[in-house]
Amino acid sequence: MTKHRLVIGIDEAGRGPLIGDMVVTGVAVSSSVINKLEQLGVRDSKALSPGARSKARAAVLSEVPVSFVSIYVHAAEIDSKNLNTATLEAAKTVLLLIRELAWRGGEVEIYVDEIKGGESKLRRFSTELYGDKLAVFVMEPEADSKYPVVSLASIIAKTLRDESIQPGRVLFGDFGSGYSADPKTVKWVTEYSKLSPPPLIVRRKWRNLERLAPSWWKKSARSLLDYIKRGET
Repeated sequence: MTKHRLVIGIDEAGRGPLIGDMVVTGVAVSSSVINKLEQLGVRDSKALSPGARSKARAAVLSEVPVSFVSIYVHAAEIDSKNLNTATLEAAKTVLLLIRELAWRGGEVEIYVDEIKGGESKLRRFSTELYGDKLAVFVMEPEADSKYPVVSLASIIAKTLRDESIQPGRVLFGDFGSGYSADPKTVKWVTEYSKLSPPPLIVRRKWRNLERLAPSWWKKSARSLLDYIKRGET
C-alpha cells in the first residue's frame, strides 16, 4: 500500500443472533499506521476474548489516529428487510460518512468483509463517492482475518454490539449473548415467551423462534407498525 492513502475497513457484528442490534463499523486510518495496528494486537475479533477486544480497542484509539463510524441496525429493521440488504445499506452509509468526516482528497483503499451479493453494488457506490481516487476496492470472505483495518472494524463493531445489549439485560433479564447457540439465550427465550409478548430487541423473523418460541415467531409476519397500532409492543 502506498503511503498516505486513506485506508478504510468495514465489518459487522451481530448478523446472526436472535436478540439485539447488528452493528456495522467502518474505520479509516492512514496507510502509514497499518503496521502499528498489528503491533497493538489488532486481529479478527472472533480470535480474541471480550477482554482482549476491549484492551485492543482502547490501545488503538489512544495511540493511533483513527476515525470510525458505527451504524446500529435495529432488530425491527432487520426483520423488515433481507439481512444482506440491511448490511449493504449500512455499509453505504458508513462510507458516505467517512468521506464527509475523514477524506481529504487523496487516494483511498477500501477493504470489506464479504456481504453476500453486495460486491458489485458497493464497489459502484464507492466509485461514485471517491471517483478516480479509489485506488483499491476489496470485498472478501474473512477479510477481518486478512487486513488489519478490517480487523479493527471487527473489534470495534463487536465491542459496541456487546455493550449495546447490556440495557436489554437490565430490562428483561440476563439472556446471555443473544445467540441461539448460547444455552442462556435459549433458556431465556423459551421461558420469557410463555410470560410476555416479544420485546422489540427480539428478531421475530428468525426461524429459530418457530421451535423455541412459536407464539413469537407467528407474529413475525406482522410489521413493527402493526404491533404499535395494536399496542402489542
